[in-house]
Amino acid sequence: MGVVEIADRTWRIESLIGPRNLFQYVLAGDGRTAEALLVDAGTSASPRDAILPALRRLGIRAETVRYLVVTHPDLDHQGGLSILKQELPNAVAACGFADRGLVSEPERLVTDRYGAYEREHGVGYTDAEKESIRDLYGSPVSIDITFAGGEQIELGDRQLSVLHAPGHSAGHLVLYEPASGLLFSSDAVHWRFCPAADGNAALPPTYEDVEPYLATIDLLESLAPHELHSGHWPARTGSEVLAFLRESREFVGALDAVLQERLEAPSTLRELCEHVEMRLGPFGADPVNLMFVVHGHLRRLGRRGDVRTLDPSERPRRFELAVAAR
Repeated sequence: MGVVEIADRTWRIESLIGPRNLFQYVLAGDGRTAEALLVDAGTSASPRDAILPALRRLGIRAETVRYLVVTHPDLDHQGGLSILKQELPNAVAACGFADRGLVSEPERLVTDRYGAYEREHGVGYTDAEKESIRDLYGSPVSIDITFAGGEQIELGDRQLSVLHAPGHSAGHLVLYEPASGLLFSSDAVHWRFCPAADGNAALPPTYEDVEPYLATIDLLESLAPHELHSGHWPARTGSEVLAFLRESREFVGALDAVLQERLEAPSTLRELCEHVEMRLGPFGADPVNLMFVVHGHLRRLGRRGDVRTLDPSERPRRFELAVAAR
């Protein structure tokens, strides 16, 4: 657990979720009574273990925190929100417009996000894993405002642009400060895997909607940020930022090719996840975690007419290359 200054009046709060780094960010305006903003809320344990101790260490008083921005609906980014709203009395809770339901009602993470592929594909998490998710996803919470992208947040002499960066979630947000070139991307871009704190693979990419994800990579490239600060990946600076984005785009193309290779024969979602793990991994986690990205690519290939579903009533569903794509 710790807090590191990464720029003037800007800090990274550091902890772990399993083997992976987990980062939140604090930005403060000018002056002793300046307002502050917190990027992401961590898990339900993060306020007690990391976030509130960091604010005290930095001398940021609870009443001066003005914004709590949850970038997207995942237990390690929204789980601490309800506690932080209680502890930071003047803070406005915000998230992306399209993500309001999942952020405000965390049980929907289990039913609608992490459990989306169970009924039709027989792929998902175990009951024990779901209970672990519930331990960390926090309590239901009221969202005060939502952002659609294009808004500006002022913190004294600082101005942040709120940008819509979907792909990992429908309403994913990133924050960009043009004056400093700092970009706070959270989980908008996933590289080739999500690393453990020691640099080894800990989780595969988990974007869900491919075309918006590629558009998000293009958007972040167009900003040409000086520094990229995310939810789990090491900070990137200068040319490292463009390399991270380029390699993230290249992974999308590689996954398309690997899936089409396996889809020469009828395949279930689980079989495709196992094939991707074998060809592009190891990713350091159960292949079930590939369900999000693999299903997203199947939808994209289906829309292009390259993949077809066999019998739609069959469970689990099976897919294969369309005749025209062979």
